Amino acid sequence: MTRRREFLAQMGAIATAMTFDADEMRAASAPIESPWDTSWLNKLASAQFRVVFNASEISDGAAMNYASTFLDHFREVHATRDQQTRPVIVFRRLGTPMAFNDVLWDRFAIGEELKVEDPATHAPAKRNVFWKARSGASPEIVATTIEALNRRGLISLVCDISAGNWSRRMAGRMNRSPDEVHAEVRANLIPGAILVPSGIYGLIRAQNAGCAFMPGT
Repeated sequence: MTRRREFLAQMGAIATAMTFDADEMRAASAPIESPWDTSWLNKLASAQFRVVFNASEISDGAAMNYASTFLDHFREVHATRDQQTRPVIVFRRLGTPMAFNDVLWDRFAIGEELKVEDPATHAPAKRNVFWKARSGASPEIVATTIEALNRRGLISLVCDISAGNWSRRMAGRMNRSPDEVHAEVRANLIPGAILVPSGIYGLIRAQNAGCAFMPGT
């Protein structure tokens, strides 16, 4: 009887362990709900070649120049289509305003503060010159705009911490509520831009998803 009780006890422990394992597997496979848009990870998964650029400074739009070069040279060497190559740019710190739309650039005089000149007027930019080229710009300049790169599959991620810091900075100049300006900034990003909790998250998560890392300055 003792052996039988031991055997039954062992079987009960095994059954309990199997139940726990099944519960853990179900929990691991269950979809995780998040308030953040992670659809960009699916776009990365479908590409063969992936890279993420850290646009922490404006640097005359260097990150976009690098992204264009990545797309063009992989096409030249490997005959890739744009669907096979996926650049990601993480706009953070001083580079964050490159992901703000024309409304914000005009309203908060961003060009004047950052000393960014509009090639069309030769005056401080009242529009986001990194988003769209001026009328009559050369094909080379057009190719390195965010608008053109979007058409080729660029993923633009925007650091929300930096967006908040810029919001406080702009709110202070205009004697407005930082929270109000932050909401305004979130609603006025360039088309296609995706807000992420931080630039650090965006850079790390992109590399987790198979991106090579490149500086964007």
